[in-house]
Amino acid sequence: MNKSLPQTLTLDHVSPATRLLEKRRQMFEVQEALDAQKEEFARREEAFRRREEGLRKKDLELQESLIKFNKFLQENESKRTRAEKRASEEAKQGKQKEEEIFRLKGMLQEMNDQSRKLQTTVEKNMKYQKYLEVVQEAVPEDYPEISDLLNRYKTLQDANTDLTLRQRRHEELNEQKRAQFSNYTKERTNEILNFNNEIAFLQKELETAESTAIRLQNEVETSMRSMSDKTLELGQVLMAVENLLQRCTSKRHGAILKHTETKKDDQQNQMKVAVKTDETTRKGRQAMVDLEVISAYMVDFAQICNVG
Repeated sequence: MNKSLPQTLTLDHVSPATRLLEKRRQMFEVQEALDAQKEEFARREEAFRRREEGLRKKDLELQESLIKFNKFLQENESKRTRAEKRASEEAKQGKQKEEEIFRLKGMLQEMNDQSRKLQTTVEKNMKYQKYLEVVQEAVPEDYPEISDLLNRYKTLQDANTDLTLRQRRHEELNEQKRAQFSNYTKERTNEILNFNNEIAFLQKELETAESTAIRLQNEVETSMRSMSDKTLELGQVLMAVENLLQRCTSKRHGAILKHTETKKDDQQNQMKVAVKTDETTRKGRQAMVDLEVISAYMVDFAQICNVG
């Protein structure tokens, strides 16, 4: 039971001892009230602790229940997944079996159709079998067995195939050779045309060169005739110069002048130089030297005449 705190008394007209006693009484009452409150708090704390322990225990129990429930759910989920996987695999296997059955039925149908076709072919080829038997019976010495006829046919067929292949290869080779010959003919034709064009061009150049040569020959002949006339004229001049020189330097006209000897020395020196030139040039230079000698002689002669 809660106790209220003591009320403070108003003691205005009491002695100090009484006031002290009153204060102590009030202190004791306050202490008792505090102790009572502590007990009340302790009881409440104990109640709260017990309640907390109960709640913790219930929480643990609830967690355990939840763990068990989750485990139960996981096991159920695993079982459900395994069951669905098994059902899916069984459905897939069933589908595969159905497809296999359908495929085998198709193969069976094809084999039946093929068997019927083969049966028809066998019935159709029976006449060939009978024919082979008749042939074998007709020439037993050449073909004791039907297999000999078949081997002979196989040999002829292989030979025919080989000959056909050879013929095809020879035709291809012939076609290649024909194409090569055609290309060779075209190339040679082009070369002949090019050579003909070159021959025509060279013929034209030859004609041009011949006409040029004829023109130059005419010019040379004209030049030679002109040169021959000039050479004749030059020879006459040189002979005249030589005659004058002989008349001027002959003994009957007296002693040779002194400067004439000098001119002869000069003449010899110039003749040594003139050896390196051609004959005409040399003769021309000789004539010029001789004319100088003749000129000096005539000057001297004129002076002698003037003095006499």
